[in-house]
Amino acid sequence: PLGEVPSVDLVLGSGGAQPVVEVLVSGGRVPWAGHTAQHAMAEVYAIIAASRTALVFVNTRFQAEFAFQELWKLNDEGLPIALHHGSLSAEQRRKVEAAMARGELRAVVCTSTLDMGIDWGDVDLVIQLAAPKGASRMVQRIGRANHRLDEPSRALFVPASRFEMLECRAAADAILENHLDGEPARIGALDVLAQHVMGCACSEPFKLLDLYDEVRTAGPYADLSWEDFETVVDFVSTGGYALKTYDRFRRIVEDADGFWKARNAQVIQRHRMNVGAIVSPAVVNVRIGGGRRPMGGRKIGEAEEGYFEQLTPGDTFVFAGQVWRFNSLVGADAFVTPAPDKDPKMPSWGGSKFPLSTYLASRVRKMMHDEAEWLALPPDVQEWMAYQKLRSLIPDEDEMLLETFPRGKRFHMVMYPFEGRLAHTTLAMLLTRRLDRLGVGPLGFVCNDYALNIWSLRPMDELDLADLFDQDMLGDDLEDWLNESFLMKRAFKACALVGGLIERRYPGEEKSGRQVTFSTDLIYDVLRKHQPDHLLLRCARMDAATGQLDVARLGDLLARIKGRIRQAALDKVSPFAVPIMLEIGRERAPGDAASDMILAEAEEDLIAEALS
Repeated sequence: PLGEVPSVDLVLGSGGAQPVVEVLVSGGRVPWAGHTAQHAMAEVYAIIAASRTALVFVNTRFQAEFAFQELWKLNDEGLPIALHHGSLSAEQRRKVEAAMARGELRAVVCTSTLDMGIDWGDVDLVIQLAAPKGASRMVQRIGRANHRLDEPSRALFVPASRFEMLECRAAADAILENHLDGEPARIGALDVLAQHVMGCACSEPFKLLDLYDEVRTAGPYADLSWEDFETVVDFVSTGGYALKTYDRFRRIVEDADGFWKARNAQVIQRHRMNVGAIVSPAVVNVRIGGGRRPMGGRKIGEAEEGYFEQLTPGDTFVFAGQVWRFNSLVGADAFVTPAPDKDPKMPSWGGSKFPLSTYLASRVRKMMHDEAEWLALPPDVQEWMAYQKLRSLIPDEDEMLLETFPRGKRFHMVMYPFEGRLAHTTLAMLLTRRLDRLGVGPLGFVCNDYALNIWSLRPMDELDLADLFDQDMLGDDLEDWLNESFLMKRAFKACALVGGLIERRYPGEEKSGRQVTFSTDLIYDVLRKHQPDHLLLRCARMDAATGQLDVARLGDLLARIKGRIRQAALDKVSPFAVPIMLEIGRERAPGDAASDMILAEAEEDLIAEALS
């Protein structure tokens, strides 16, 4: 029923009705680079038209908006196609869900907001645009189709690039073998525990030891020490040593019988208005301005705080089609000045919300190394792998390939860890610091889920790779970077909101994002100076390391590749390097029409160079 579409068919055993998964090869070819699957939209639309009802899953809200617009451009038949993601109003999402339940829609382009909780029997096909990033996540999405015991769930992978083709094949094979990945166990966060302690006090008085014993029955807190628990209670009752003189931070008190309870009814009301452990990412204004105390200049746009968290003053980046110098982040404003003659250190990018799972990354490396696995890939991808082996090399599954080559006036160092964008960005940030100390003159970097590229003024062929990738970069280098960036302040803000130190909502009013940011920045500076071991500073460091930097995964990577880095000193770009080089060309394009032209020219040039 999928129509005349070239694909690789897989029948997956799962007990009961067997799900069917197919991998789409649009027009018999797979693009070298990309993450939107734009090339396959015509085939996807035709498949939707031939289906009863389809869920089209993507990984980010940007991809959802893009795919929805592309499908509407092709929608000559006027098919009812809807959009569903977390940035839409709750009312709009409910309308889409109700229309879907009534069977009025042919397709819904959606993010993970529709991963779970759906029981719509009319859904007969799940389409995954771009790579799934995890086998377990894909199984969850496949399960949205055909909720009937006697009918198989049907799914279609639509890889956006050749590396994504490898990932899709690895995910399909993992599902076939019932080898699913999962999230690593995490230790219970102390800011969340602080909110729980406050909630218990609002309910009824408690004895310290009784609550401690109860908390430790929860798996994430099974190893919670008494010292940490006392620190959490002290934080809820006083705000901590540096803040205990301020009455507003006294939220719970101990009575004469040793019971802890909320201080008064007002504290209870404020807690209940602010309870919750999900902190939505704040948006900052991008304004033109410089200096230590920049004045609010012309606003050129908005971006999430995470866009600037990893930048330090002086870094250059691409925004709104231009290169800018980042000067400072003050409250809810990021101040920048034009840098038209500079190369961007950190290009902007679109891409995956989810990192490539460690399990899929391992399977992709194994697939690359085992040439017998290539037979399951489309012919053009097999040819690409063969050219890579001829022009450069393909590493063993436990090794990391690192290529160096000149191009134009730049010297490039491309590596392929396959550890996800977060870990790659952190690694690139730390490597550029080391390369700068070595006098190499790094100009910038770009990352995706599979590779990262650093370019510089001087050759990097003769570097001591063992020293460059030594695990000690997660020590002083990481500390110095965290101290210079704004990332810790943003992580502290989230912890302060969850832990209840800062409240967004008050009876009859609500703080703006700018007010919250200003308050948390002031408290952060006070605690850094007077109580550097404060509970929330510890929480912020842990959140930054696990969520925003993926330091744990980076540490595993550095341990895995120690003594196992395969270097290839090349005279030109390799076939594997073409996708990451096209990332640079795409980011420098000033507009849509010019972007298409520049990208097409860059792709043609790079492919010819890689295969010559």
